[in-house]
Amino acid sequence: MKQQTVQQIMDKQPITVKCQTPLTEIIEILIKSQQTQLPVINNANKLLGMVSLIDCQKALLIGAYHCDQPVKVNNIMAKNFTALIATDKLSEVAIKTQHQSENIFPVLKEDQLIGIMNRADLLLQLQRNLMQCST
Repeated sequence: MKQQTVQQIMDKQPITVKCQTPLTEIIEILIKSQQTQLPVINNANKLLGMVSLIDCQKALLIGAYHCDQPVKVNNIMAKNFTALIATDKLSEVAIKTQHQSENIFPVLKEDQLIGIMNRADLLLQLQRNLMQCST
């Protein structure tokens, strides 16, 4: 894979949500952006968690059943996630993430979000490399 890195395929301007964003707004952003997950950041661009369509679905089900107070992103975001570094080699990332269900991986530099890598972009790059092998 010729030492390609995450930095070469990452989205350097990802769509994010701030902590304390209401659930209805998160759902709107997820649907409009056609993303399955979004990074949750604070005002200093520090990554706090990841929020997904599934997280929102669970919150809606529980909230509708119990008629709870409005839900904020802090209440539903995942705090355990696989983060990458821009200099990570794509070959190592492909191995590291093959057993994970996430499709969006935050890219960090000293806890600051600097981009995201989408699994689809990784797959496209792996496919290009495979095609180069056969020519």
